[in-house]
Amino acid sequence: MSKEKLLSTLGIIYFMLGFVFAVGFAVYYKWPPLSFLSPNFFSVVFTWPFQAIGFTNDLMIYGLAGKPI
Repeated sequence: MSKEKLLSTLGIIYFMLGFVFAVGFAVYYKWPPLSFLSPNFFSVVFTWPFQAIGFTNDLMIYGLAGKPI
């Protein structure tokens, strides 16, 4: 496997995991439906490993009900 193909595959996997995480993140925090087109949604997609730290903390404190705003 070439270096470019490996990097491409890793990038696709990272983006796919981030997208799935961001959808769960948006549902948990009760974002409006159009927020899936916002820059904030894509910032969560690209920074999901860092967002997961706060997300797991909120999940442990507030449970599956979601964090109140």
